[in-house]
Amino acid sequence: MQIFQCGHCEHVILFESVRCERCQYEVAFEPKLLRFITVCEHNGNLIEVNKPQGLTWKYCKNKQQQACNWLVDSDSASGLCISCELNRYIPNIGTIENLDGWRALQSAKHRLVYSLLKHQLPVDRKQSPQDSGISFDFINTRQVVPKDAHTMTGHAGGKITITMNEANSVQREQARIDMHEQYRTLLGHLRHEVGHYYWDVLIRDNPRWLERYRTAFGDERKNYAQALQRYYDNGPVPDWNQYYVTEYASSHPWEDWAETWSHYLHLTDIMETATALRVSVNPYYAEKNQGLAMTADIDPYGQVDFDAFMSKALAVIFATNCLNRSMGQPDLYPFVLMPRVKEKLRFIHELLKERI
Repeated sequence: MQIFQCGHCEHVILFESVRCERCQYEVAFEPKLLRFITVCEHNGNLIEVNKPQGLTWKYCKNKQQQACNWLVDSDSASGLCISCELNRYIPNIGTIENLDGWRALQSAKHRLVYSLLKHQLPVDRKQSPQDSGISFDFINTRQVVPKDAHTMTGHAGGKITITMNEANSVQREQARIDMHEQYRTLLGHLRHEVGHYYWDVLIRDNPRWLERYRTAFGDERKNYAQALQRYYDNGPVPDWNQYYVTEYASSHPWEDWAETWSHYLHLTDIMETATALRVSVNPYYAEKNQGLAMTADIDPYGQVDFDAFMSKALAVIFATNCLNRSMGQPDLYPFVLMPRVKEKLRFIHELLKERI
């Protein structure tokens, strides 16, 4: 994630900010410009501070629930930003638990949509079950569930479901332990599930990339339900870590794709943040461990060389994992990327860079 600045006083603005802590002007994210705008009211709309003749906006309607800090055009019919428009069902936010959980899901989804926009991927709202596009159902299974909604986290034809228990840190951690996972977060779920959708968009109907996909990930035509059942009955193949980024990735080529896709988005975000912070890693004995020394100076969303991207990302990960352990915390990125996994990440890198 970038580190943003207040347009009035140049103080640091974080992605979740709604106000500059120095000058107290209100700030909001403008998704078309992919930057924060320092705003003030003018004739019933919002304008950029000191630019009365410029563009005009309104806050997304979900700002009223402290669930969004994005802007919409002043003439927007829905009053919802590009991220909030993707919501199809949300829980009853009349309870503090549901409201807090929905806010957490909203925060993660905003980060997801930011990265999709930065990758220049289509982010279209799914209007009906037959339409292409994305929709999000945030479902509380203890409440009445809409008839056309699912009760389990997953993806189906662009419709992404996240159950509200995932927004409860205690329940999510218990699920992580029960599922033998190294990592489980709201943002990770969203990145994984949206990966299924972009497989449909980018690969399914593209013969050249589909052939390359099958070479790298395997043949997705193998029976999905049977493959998942085998995985849940027997666990991953014994040497899964030589070929897959996670145990679950070994269950089926579609899940391998979605897991690897989510990790590519993780690494991209890590490197954008490291570059924004001008992170430099130069440990003792770096001359004998050249792979651990680096300066974060790349735009991971640009036409960057994959090997340079990976070497810098792994050096940042090494440093942050060491720092986390100093606080008795789990590793920031608790994964080992073997050569076969890196080649799958390279596939996604080249696929996305072709779109630039």
